[in-house]
Amino acid sequence: MSTVPKWSHSTVLVDRKSKFQAHAMSIQSSSSVNELIQGLVSQDKSIQRASHQAMYAWRTGTPSTDSKKQPQVQQQGMNDCGEAGAGMRLVGLLERTGLVNVLVVVTRWYGGTPLGNARFRHISTVAVEALREGGFLEPPAKKGKRK
Repeated sequence: MSTVPKWSHSTVLVDRKSKFQAHAMSIQSSSSVNELIQGLVSQDKSIQRASHQAMYAWRTGTPSTDSKKQPQVQQQGMNDCGEAGAGMRLVGLLERTGLVNVLVVVTRWYGGTPLGNARFRHISTVAVEALREGGFLEPPAKKGKRK
């Protein structure tokens, strides 16, 4: 009996009728990436109707026990899903945060109005939210009140 993979999800971000949502999951090897993405898309009819179903990035490796050192990355990959530059943006996010053994997928439903560079900010925003929801990233620090 196989278990259903556990995805963490961001909220849906809407800008000028375009919608963005991210999904994140822990992985142990690159061999499971395609199957996991196919499963995510096949179980959600709204993702099936998306303009860009699965812009994604993943990294596998050995996490560092020293917070000042980067993890040892064994493999990484990405896919733009027709949104040029999206995959590089996502893999860059994983590199900057030092995350390994994670897959992050962003779905976009195009709303009819070009968003320019704002689309990349939205892709990053929802990706970070999904990574936080999954416990891969710490929540942002609460800003204290000044006296």
